[in-house]
Amino acid sequence: MKFLTLAVMCCCFLLRGQAMHLTRPRPKPLDSSVTWNDLYMMTNHAQMEDTDHETRLLPVMSEVMLKQENSCCINAMILNYYLKHILHADEHVDKKYPHIGFVRSDLQRIAHILKPHCVSVRKLFDHFNQLTNRALSVAKTHNKAVGETIILFHYLFESCNARM
Repeated sequence: MKFLTLAVMCCCFLLRGQAMHLTRPRPKPLDSSVTWNDLYMMTNHAQMEDTDHETRLLPVMSEVMLKQENSCCINAMILNYYLKHILHADEHVDKKYPHIGFVRSDLQRIAHILKPHCVSVRKLFDHFNQLTNRALSVAKTHNKAVGETIILFHYLFESCNARM
């Protein structure tokens, strides 16, 4: 009888769509001080070359927004974009930013872990993709995006928990 009650409760919970969030893993690189240090070194270098301190590419996300249901997946989709278009393996990029190889590897691990849990928000991300492709055609914008990677990492750190 206890098993039947437990099974019914689990089914109800699954039907409400809440179980996905309980099983979402927390990627280990998010809690790694080595990753944070490598990321700081890379982004600090990019920020020192940035002369436009008024513009910001990533949207500001409040603490409340970071706690919302889809915020982890939205940030994971932005991370996928960054990995494909900004932090991609390139000889020029690798020489310009120290520690980018280490950072790229850790960010790829995070993206790989989160991808299966974030398939439902892909449509929300398509508009971001279109806007960003046009904006990042300028080299100084690319440098700013590299400098803002630490902001994106912070958003992932705050929003991607096994909770909810």
